[in-house]
Amino acid sequence: MNWVPYFLALIQVVLLVTLGVYLIRKRNSSFIGWLVNLNLLFFLALLLETIVLTNSVLIGTIVGVLIVILAIIIFVGLSLSFIFLFANAIVVWRREGHSLASSLTLITGVGVILVDVLFFFDPIKAPEPIKVFINVLLSTIIFYILLTVWNTLTSMFIYRWYFPKKNKDYIIVLGAGLVDGHKVGRLLGNRINTAISFYSQQIFETQKHPKLIFSGGQGGDEKLPEAEAMQKYAIQHGASAQDTLIENKSVNTFQNMKFSKQLIKSDGGNDQSKVVFVTNNFHTMRAGILADRVGLKAYGIGAPTPFYYLPNAVIREYLALFVMHKRFHIIMFILIFLIAVLNGVITWIN
Repeated sequence: MNWVPYFLALIQVVLLVTLGVYLIRKRNSSFIGWLVNLNLLFFLALLLETIVLTNSVLIGTIVGVLIVILAIIIFVGLSLSFIFLFANAIVVWRREGHSLASSLTLITGVGVILVDVLFFFDPIKAPEPIKVFINVLLSTIIFYILLTVWNTLTSMFIYRWYFPKKNKDYIIVLGAGLVDGHKVGRLLGNRINTAISFYSQQIFETQKHPKLIFSGGQGGDEKLPEAEAMQKYAIQHGASAQDTLIENKSVNTFQNMKFSKQLIKSDGGNDQSKVVFVTNNFHTMRAGILADRVGLKAYGIGAPTPFYYLPNAVIREYLALFVMHKRFHIIMFILIFLIAVLNGVITWIN
């Protein structure tokens, strides 16, 4: 009896249940992406095993053709992605300036070109053992980065599937930079508008008034704390002043969560208070992870982001998450280095 399909089906069930638990109880985790992709991987394995058992030539051909087409699209897309990245960099530069933060798509595009040169033109000229070492090291690092990028993108996408109940006590709105040092810009305005929309819907449906917490301190080039500008904007757009609180000391997302938690307690709330936070869609997962780190039980609602800004923002989020898990990545890079050394040594011996 062939136990392989039953074994694969069992693993699939376990993975689906684990994913469900994470989405319901542990949503603030980048592990969600790994779980989703493992589910897809085992589903594909189960599908292929079923095709073999049923000996269905038609279904096997269709699945095979789809896999080949998908592989070609991915390969061509990755190889030529520098074109889109350069085009996006020009747009971002025109609208956001020439800062390092606005140049991430440009830097990534240059990286893609270097990878293309490495794979298509074989530029490394060295003794065979050294060449093997370098090729294994670089190709494995590139594969690892692509894998972590894909899982991060998956986590970000899945995290957005959150439909909170209209029973919240507090809605935390995370700050962003002010335009000309005093005005709420489009990016921050989208966050506040999303929060007001949820706030208004909850009052309409349940007559329960949540408190809107505007969180953001004053940057060196700002004329007032972000929280104060946000509060003024919200009141002008339909929020009741008595339903607003400001947290005006934070300078990053970690402090947004930490100081907002303290403000909730000083307002009479506690660990049982029902809290949701609002930020831009690309930022929700990392903000949720930081909320967990300060002991704040809250999930995020994502506000829309202008498309031209999204690639740059996603790259920045990936880098920030990479740094947050730097110990794990350092271990992986050490393992990759040792594997490359081993390959070089084996080549030298042979």
